[in-house]
Amino acid sequence: MTNGLAGIVAGQTSISSTNNGHLIYAGYSIEQLAKMQPNFETTMFLLWHLRLPQETELTGLRQQLTRNMVLPANYSILLKQFCRAPVPPMSQLRTAVSLLEMVSPVALTPEAIQAKVLVVITTIIRLHRGQSILTPLARADYATNLLYLATGKKPQPRQQLIENQVLLVHADHEFNASTFTARVTASTATDTYSCLTAAIAALKGPLHGGANEQVGLMLEELTTNKRPTVLYLKEKLEQGKKIMGFGHRIYKKSDPREKLLKKYAKELARRTNHLDWYQTSIEIERYMWAQKHLIPNVDFYSATIYHCLGFKADEFTLLFAASRCAGWLAHIKEQRQQETLIRPSSEYIGPRHLQMMTYEANQQAK
Repeated sequence: MTNGLAGIVAGQTSISSTNNGHLIYAGYSIEQLAKMQPNFETTMFLLWHLRLPQETELTGLRQQLTRNMVLPANYSILLKQFCRAPVPPMSQLRTAVSLLEMVSPVALTPEAIQAKVLVVITTIIRLHRGQSILTPLARADYATNLLYLATGKKPQPRQQLIENQVLLVHADHEFNASTFTARVTASTATDTYSCLTAAIAALKGPLHGGANEQVGLMLEELTTNKRPTVLYLKEKLEQGKKIMGFGHRIYKKSDPREKLLKKYAKELARRTNHLDWYQTSIEIERYMWAQKHLIPNVDFYSATIYHCLGFKADEFTLLFAASRCAGWLAHIKEQRQQETLIRPSSEYIGPRHLQMMTYEANQQAK
């Protein structure tokens, strides 16, 4: 027995692997894919079909995504209404995805679902900011539409490339908490919307996807209030509080995703005059290694990148979901193909009453 199923192999997958500290998507390391500088459509196709797409297939996928970046009018009205509620954006996303089944009960393709989740996410961001909802760009890739629909600004070529890389590294991570939740739900043969709703509920937690929001809030407090970084960290650790963005269940020496994001965080910080965020991040990283021997994970430098792209801390996990949705859809499909209900056993460690002990003794005597 191990806490949190650490080290336990809970199933088989052909989608991704983290063996030996490397993140692999269907046989390709994220470093290989990053060098190719693919758009996110390539990553989606790879996760869904376990091979890289032909050019015609890539074009077709992009067209399907763009065609489905629209929400039913009655759904948009409902979305506007409940987005007024004073709850976190991730709670709104969880409910919004569940609501999709009410207006589109017919099973949609992965392309259609991915596109609609993107529009839901960017609509929540716009409504959260009190801004008008925008129409997708007809001839733009997924990353460009994500940035445009959320911020109202068409990204520069370099921003577009960096966002595609950010989406790449967040797309999948074998049996992480939200993906495993999606697979457990899918194993019951329920619908895709239910699987995604469950996955989003898991991603929302601060020990999973919600960690990047906490990193953003920490950096915002340090840079805005000009607080000494070391004193801040020392105080938090003495209070027994976690410093989000550090440590990982699998990666002990380095997180391959963090390596890719760190250089882009520095570049964007310089381009957008937010070097204070990057420099503060470096101070935090050095202190956490010196004091705790903890490494930064994917959440740490992604916070600086999202900030430099114009997002607020409570929007960071929404962006995570816009990417991870592709991985969830791949795992939901794979789990259904396995046709196996995920139902582990447990070890009972609760109280043992005399009546129960007598029953067990009688059973053994027989």
